[in-house]
Amino acid sequence: MKKIYMYLLDTMADWEHGYLLQGLTLQGMKETSSFELVTVGISKEPVTTAGGLKIIPDICVNEMDEEQAAALVLIGADTWMEDQHQPILKRAASFLETGKTVAAICGATLGLAKQGILNRYQHTSNALFYLQSIDTYNGSSYYIDKVAVIDQNLITASSAGSLLWAKYIMENLKLYSEQTLDAWYRYFSTGQVEYFEKLIASFNEEIQ
Repeated sequence: MKKIYMYLLDTMADWEHGYLLQGLTLQGMKETSSFELVTVGISKEPVTTAGGLKIIPDICVNEMDEEQAAALVLIGADTWMEDQHQPILKRAASFLETGKTVAAICGATLGLAKQGILNRYQHTSNALFYLQSIDTYNGSSYYIDKVAVIDQNLITASSAGSLLWAKYIMENLKLYSEQTLDAWYRYFSTGQVEYFEKLIASFNEEIQ
């Protein structure tokens, strides 16, 4: 089973990965699961989220297995400019070079900008000026003013783009059928029951 690594850090935004986690739980509707979520930290000490939750990472950065990895997920936080996150940003660059998915939202895009990654991929963030505060960022010509953007295997989003960001991640990983993902996205973006019914029906069709 391939691994989706999600990096945990102090002040991480609890709300930005909710849709993605919900989408991953739908693997229980299939006959087999394709991906396992593994949380990663600088150490195995608990991190405290922006909402005050304490979460203990499953593994440390140096325990990541890139051969088993499918994706690296980076959540927004107020601490991305700290040097302690350099190891995971180097991993992000390595993941992209080897064709693995890297998904960053909100403040995590600052980390990618610091690493120079956004100088060569189309991307978005909370705002262009937000990224231009980083000395190593010169990718403004690649900036797209949308809530979420996918370019090859890099997926970025603003703090308002977590739903579309999650959809792009699942599409990129080919986690579900196009029909399933369309129904999932439409249900959570509109709340209309008809799309929930289509979502359930899509899994029944896959099993048959």
